[in-house]
Amino acid sequence: MLKFVQLLGNPQEEFPVVHVAGTNGKGSVCAMLDSIYQTNSYKVGLFTSPHLVELGERIRINGENISENAIEFWVEKLKPVASKMEKEGGEHPTFFEFMTAIAFLNFKKNKVDLAIIETGLGGRLDSTNVVLPKLSIITTISKDHCAILGNTLEAIATEKAGIIKNQVPVLIGSLPLCASGVIEKIAEERGAPVSGIDEMKYESFPSTNLKGSYQRQNAAIALRASEMLENEIPVNKDLCIEALKKVKMVGRWQIIDASSTIILDACHNSAGAACLEENLETLSEKPEIWVGVLGEDRAPDIMDVIQRKAHSIKLFEVNQPRACSLSFLRSLIPKSFKGSVLDFDLDKAKIELSRQDSNKTILITGSIYLIGDILAILQRTDSRPNMRWNDLF
Repeated sequence: MLKFVQLLGNPQEEFPVVHVAGTNGKGSVCAMLDSIYQTNSYKVGLFTSPHLVELGERIRINGENISENAIEFWVEKLKPVASKMEKEGGEHPTFFEFMTAIAFLNFKKNKVDLAIIETGLGGRLDSTNVVLPKLSIITTISKDHCAILGNTLEAIATEKAGIIKNQVPVLIGSLPLCASGVIEKIAEERGAPVSGIDEMKYESFPSTNLKGSYQRQNAAIALRASEMLENEIPVNKDLCIEALKKVKMVGRWQIIDASSTIILDACHNSAGAACLEENLETLSEKPEIWVGVLGEDRAPDIMDVIQRKAHSIKLFEVNQPRACSLSFLRSLIPKSFKGSVLDFDLDKAKIELSRQDSNKTILITGSIYLIGDILAILQRTDSRPNMRWNDLF
């Protein structure tokens, strides 16, 4: 990736960057920072992943997705550069590396005041880790992607801490002591001052329109980040507080009033399952829950919450390589569960979602790819046309 951006003239150096990593919460913190700086009248670039329905969701400027035409334009510009890398003995850039480069080029072309860059996976080896940010943020550390990042919190923290740069301030969320110790040690070695939110009391965390106590922690991280950047990117604190109450975050306890009350809430690991349970406890009645999960190691904790909080369950096998089979998900539901358990798919979901049943609440959770597929049905768009894009790259 470093060679790729060097051949492109290092576009990532043309604007200030906030670089955000973490097992959970990084997407929410990015969305909150986006809201804060837009509300303070800055032109803000936002790079996140994955997308839910449209590929352009990954690259936004002031909330507007990059267009398909713009993506195709940049891909054609980048193809000769990628071919040159291969001819010189290097590897052809991956799909994610292409998208990262397009984000940098698009932000440079549009002269953003600030870019908020979310890591894709880990940190140390992530494609985004070619930026020299004004601030590095690590939101949370818990076990996920263990086959890649390691089986201990210390190993995972080491990978996330790979985004820490020499002399660049670091902001951390509320982390396990073993993880924060690793991060603080690496930061000290690189002369990077570390700040956190642990010294703050929960009661002092700012409010946000996003549901859950963990979102107030994310809001505290975002607000603290804006304070740390005050000298270079000044903001009005009252506007920041206002911005945290109008954060746009699709697929995070997103309530849609359609024929039924539909709640979309991505939940992809053990820490996410705890957050899901917290939100489920606020409902007056048990909902019908639709779920599909990537990774058999992730499924037990998620399904444990679901079988305790669901009135009935519909199981999906997500159209992704690591998807849990219907039989595996079913095996995690105890025989004592009293509600119905049905195998489901997107065709059946389309029919179900078209029916009128205003007294019904449906929660769709698990893989963000399932959330995207359901959202595409609700928006009446073609569901996730990824193959065409992958062929283009």
